[in-house]
Amino acid sequence: MTDGAVKILGICGSHRKEQNTYYALKKCLEGLGSLNIPVETEIVDLSRMKIEDCKGCHVCFLRAGGDSYCPVIHDDMDSIYPKLIEADGIVVASPVHWWSGTTKIRRFIDRTNTFCGAGNTEYAGALYNKVGGVITVAYDVHGGTEVAATHLITWMLAENMIVVGTQGAHIAGTATCNLGVPTAAPDSVKTDHHGMKTVYEVGKRVAETAYLMKTGRANIPVLADRAPGNAADREIDWDKFYRFENSFPKEHYGIEGKLATSEKAFWKFIEEMKHRKKSEGNTWGTLPDEDVFVSVWLEKRGLILLSDAELYELCPEYYNFYLKED
Repeated sequence: MTDGAVKILGICGSHRKEQNTYYALKKCLEGLGSLNIPVETEIVDLSRMKIEDCKGCHVCFLRAGGDSYCPVIHDDMDSIYPKLIEADGIVVASPVHWWSGTTKIRRFIDRTNTFCGAGNTEYAGALYNKVGGVITVAYDVHGGTEVAATHLITWMLAENMIVVGTQGAHIAGTATCNLGVPTAAPDSVKTDHHGMKTVYEVGKRVAETAYLMKTGRANIPVLADRAPGNAADREIDWDKFYRFENSFPKEHYGIEGKLATSEKAFWKFIEEMKHRKKSEGNTWGTLPDEDVFVSVWLEKRGLILLSDAELYELCPEYYNFYLKED
């Protein structure tokens, strides 16, 4: 591992190998490259792993130790236990099955009983203070993603992990794979632009929180020495954006625990709010005092203004729809 790097482990609980849930988790972890911190990632794909049901015998409470995490059952969980212990942050992803996670992810969770703080072995409480985040993918919009996410989050809370959500009111990364595209595609979830935004953000919250805890640093340098990747020439069509969006130009979590948005979009927003009425169905009404409003966002709330290319890097799936055409 790179010196000082945080290790983020992704657990994919889909029965289907490398389909939409795997795609969302993979993109979530790839998006950590836009943070100015050293991060190493790994995905454990449960789709081809054999994990038996926990027997509820609690032998692990008394006899777990060394290389034996579950003294009663030996299967593919044996290779996962050390990865969980090594990880600084864990992102668990599952498709929604009847408003909950899959049986794959349920078996995985049950078999982490050996880490329960009530045990009397060296592994009791092994997940304490690790940072956790959740991704759930449903077939339909509003298809139970947040309910399923709460089931996964309660496991993390029971293990005394530190759970993070996303910017705004989302408790997890939640997305749908059925938005008027062929649902047989293994990456159709990418058409849910808003959902993928939450997917990216939950990963970044996990990584940054884990980094701050591991290093004890009070902050992370903002964009310092972070060269743009393949997004260097990206330019967003903000006129198109405002045809489809009616609120503030989508702040993004991603840098030093603060919100970030496009510099162009911010000032366009200020201009629009000088004459836009709340009665038009917009979140914001006419600005009563432009200077005060700008001061609150830029100084008191610490909003970071980015170039279009930098903003695109924070969530490419979201902004693909708004890119200017050549």
